[in-house]
Amino acid sequence: MRSLFVAGVLGAFALGASAQTEIVTPSEAQRLGCLVKPGKAPRYPQHDKLDRAHGAMRLLLKFKQPDEKPTFEVLFNSAREDMQDQVERYVSGYRLPCLKPEDGEVRAVQEFSFQNDERDPAPIPPDVQGRPPLCIVMPRRALDYDMGLTLGRPGAEHLVAVITFAGDGQQPPSVAFSYAKASARFEQAVREWVAGYRMPCRTAQDRPRSVEQTFSMFPKGGRRHGFKHDRFTLMEFIKLMREPWKQPVHFDLNTMGCPFKVDFIVGGEGRPHRASVPGSRDPNKVDFLRWLGGLQFNLQSDDVANDLFGSRLQVDVPCGVVSFTADAENG
Repeated sequence: MRSLFVAGVLGAFALGASAQTEIVTPSEAQRLGCLVKPGKAPRYPQHDKLDRAHGAMRLLLKFKQPDEKPTFEVLFNSAREDMQDQVERYVSGYRLPCLKPEDGEVRAVQEFSFQNDERDPAPIPPDVQGRPPLCIVMPRRALDYDMGLTLGRPGAEHLVAVITFAGDGQQPPSVAFSYAKASARFEQAVREWVAGYRMPCRTAQDRPRSVEQTFSMFPKGGRRHGFKHDRFTLMEFIKLMREPWKQPVHFDLNTMGCPFKVDFIVGGEGRPHRASVPGSRDPNKVDFLRWLGGLQFNLQSDDVANDLFGSRLQVDVPCGVVSFTADAENG
């Protein structure tokens, strides 16, 4: 497992715009040529060995004085509270000592990404032409929920929320649950927390935009099951499955633009696994991904299956052929 913090390159610009025919040479401050940053960069704030949450932030930084920290506006945020703390402490150490009054207010955009797993970094979702920008800003505070005491081994609680933004950027989103294995209290806590989401770049004329988010809560102090690794070769992944040869299949991976990576989300209890490939839909991979998503893990118990729900894995698919025939079980 790796702990990864990524800070995107700063892009700076000054307030105001020149005429289209005028060529302006940015000053040193406007190029961020004298930017001073803290020596110690943020680190992934790991809670435990199964802590693999991703988080990302995009900040609009505003430098107004050479000896003062920049103010900032959050343009995008999917980071939990302790990740936000790290980013805010870090940028509070920024200074732009060569900034002069004639430079005006210098602005810069920077992206931060936290990762604590073996999968490739997950970029902040890009804006797509023709669709409203995806600029979700989550609440500053963490979700407040206590599972309380239960008899026996308390099970993990899971919700998959469909969050829909409509209206302008200050309207709270609506929430519906496409999957729920949770108490009414957990549902209400998630509803109240998601009500604090905003999409500030929206206008009232933009069409509604929906996103899906999984919420999982695990009992404190108890044993929790999880994958030792979250990145597998294709053969390693198939070996985790129960009777993968049960259905005769033949896939020529050489015809699918190999090698490629598959993102795999573990389902359970009426919600199938999801296998997908980043980027545009490739019809050459459809049947293979459907087969991969239909496989079932060889697990010891329902408790293990429940703990693994929503886990995100990455499968490295090589070139070659995957073939199971009717007599594969005996071969």
